[in-house]
Amino acid sequence: MRYSAIALAFLLLGCGTGTSSLPTITPAAPSATGSPLPDLQPRLDAIGVLLTECAARLRGEPVAPADNCAHVMPDVTGVIDEVEKQSAKLPPAGQAAVTDVRRQLAEIAPCEPWFAAGGVSADGQLDARCKKAWDALYSGYSAVRNAA
Repeated sequence: MRYSAIALAFLLLGCGTGTSSLPTITPAAPSATGSPLPDLQPRLDAIGVLLTECAARLRGEPVAPADNCAHVMPDVTGVIDEVEKQSAKLPPAGQAAVTDVRRQLAEIAPCEPWFAAGGVSADGQLDARCKKAWDALYSGYSAVRNAA
């Protein structure tokens, strides 16, 4: 047991280096009424963590060999599909955020090769456009997560 705790400490220490300046998608403070979509909270949180972890790829930092970043856009699309089916339960700002994420997913689709290449290319305009699309998706998803 003691060796497991030591190994875990080293693992956590190693995982924490190099990405401490990344923003994270964290839930807003719980409201008195609770979540309008409690059944989707675990999945929304998991995709938020995935987006946060994949941001390291865009900074040129190494990602785990088995990372799920190649599947991040389909994962975001899937959870947004589920949220959209229940969007009537969301406040107006949450409904608007779902619409924004749909638009942002369409805007970032041409950037998937850019994302797979680590967020860099020889084309400065492509870099700027795709970085802007990524940032918009990231903040839009955070808004959806917090509304739900």
